[in-house]
Amino acid sequence: MKSSSVPPQQLPNTTIEAGVRKAKHQKNDDPRITPEMRQAAEGLESTFTSEMVKAMRGTVEENEFSLHNSASDIYQGMLDQEYADISAKGNNLGLSQQIIDYWLRTQPQSK
Repeated sequence: MKSSSVPPQQLPNTTIEAGVRKAKHQKNDDPRITPEMRQAAEGLESTFTSEMVKAMRGTVEENEFSLHNSASDIYQGMLDQEYADISAKGNNLGLSQQIIDYWLRTQPQSK
């Protein structure tokens, strides 16, 4: 059986990819979204992601090759926080957009 290599640009759109693209395009569409609102939502997503990674790291068993001391714990925590910040700014998980959508839905409608 011959396999063909298809460039990613020519692959059919999936529902998830379309949703991610839609969320990224919604960033600046609504005039009610202020920079402060975007920053707060990204902060919440970053905090959630950081805590999730921390919980995931807690499930990994240590072995004789594990380097575990206070300096490595601090470094790992800072690195995880940086990854979480980058993920939130890139809207990789899409939580910040969902938070903003929720805030916009719960705001009273102006007449």
